[in-house]
Amino acid sequence: MKRLAFLTLMLLIAQSALADGGSPNHADIELSNLLPPPPAAGSAADREDLRAVLAAQRSRTAAEQLAAKADVERSVFRFADVLGPSMQPATLPRTAAFFERVADLDKAEVKDAKLYWRRARPSVMSDQVHPLSKEKPDDWSYPSGHATFGYTTAILLANMLPEKRAEIFARADLYAQHRVVMGVHFPSDVEAGRLAGTVIGAQLLHQADWQADYQAACAELRTALHLPVLPATTP
Repeated sequence: MKRLAFLTLMLLIAQSALADGGSPNHADIELSNLLPPPPAAGSAADREDLRAVLAAQRSRTAAEQLAAKADVERSVFRFADVLGPSMQPATLPRTAAFFERVADLDKAEVKDAKLYWRRARPSVMSDQVHPLSKEKPDDWSYPSGHATFGYTTAILLANMLPEKRAEIFARADLYAQHRVVMGVHFPSDVEAGRLAGTVIGAQLLHQADWQADYQAACAELRTALHLPVLPATTP
């Protein structure tokens, strides 16, 4: 209940920014004002975060490691395994371009938030963590940029393809969890990415200067998946 109440509050704040004429540029969303802070260093919550990373490291199978490494790619086409073989960049140029724009926005938003909190990666916090990839030394841990992109993408895809909503969000959950499997993020980083992605996705659904690209991607994607045209909506 607390998580739902917090998320509702963030969405109301985001919507008020739009009502005031704001646009979803990274200077307007200010994730550092919307997200809770990460667990304090050395706190019980911080230690539990580390235990979760180490538990994931001990239990990860070879197949899970391969899947997690594949999900390092920040692309809407990572959702192809739940949307079908028609989900290919070569045949969906408008979809590809729209979600590349989303990825660029997410990176800008998350970069500011990471610089605000400057939380170290799990492998920096403990030499017991053996990550499956090497992150940039100045790329901080909180919030997870991949999780943010995964959930922003899920919000948008689920509204383009409501018939696939459950599968899309389940895939976003796995995409985000793979960051813990990789050993490059704590669970709280991923949870913050879920909240951040939800806020950003909700804004973009109602942002006028994104609507043309959104509608073009939606129409292209639904045609490729052999789904009927959705009724027009007003941003």
